[in-house]
Amino acid sequence: MLQHLYLVRHAHAESDAPSDALRPLSPKGHRQCDRLVKAFFRNQQIQTPAIWQSGLLRARQTAEALAQGLDITAPLEQRDGLAPYDNPSDIADQLNALDHSCLVAGHEPNLSLLASLLIAGHDNFQRIVFPKASILCLSRMKVGPQATPWQIEWHLSHKHFK
Repeated sequence: MLQHLYLVRHAHAESDAPSDALRPLSPKGHRQCDRLVKAFFRNQQIQTPAIWQSGLLRARQTAEALAQGLDITAPLEQRDGLAPYDNPSDIADQLNALDHSCLVAGHEPNLSLLASLLIAGHDNFQRIVFPKASILCLSRMKVGPQATPWQIEWHLSHKHFK
């Protein structure tokens, strides 16, 4: 079975909030999400039965905007290990154990380290850098407990769709 991971960095957020965890998307961030939705809705390229997000407001709002705009009915699950400076090892293990596709909304530098860990097996350095409102699609074949390595399918940001 072909499996996809969609690693999403949150869109632009307000800088003024009571705490980092409560920073909402800015009007610019909402426009960035709208661009992604319009681009991916046409071809139904993003389909997933699971959506994970960090729990920080801006990541949750980005995941909600994509889910709603792309008609993804999967519930949003808050997962530990997706905050900006969390160690990505546990999340990588959880993603590697999945037998279905998943969209993951998070933050830098965590997403860069997570992508490196999934693709290369270690996070010694960031191989992929995520601009705000960008999506990296990884894929692999998985049959039972056996799976091919993750491969990069594409990496696009809202800027590709201006």
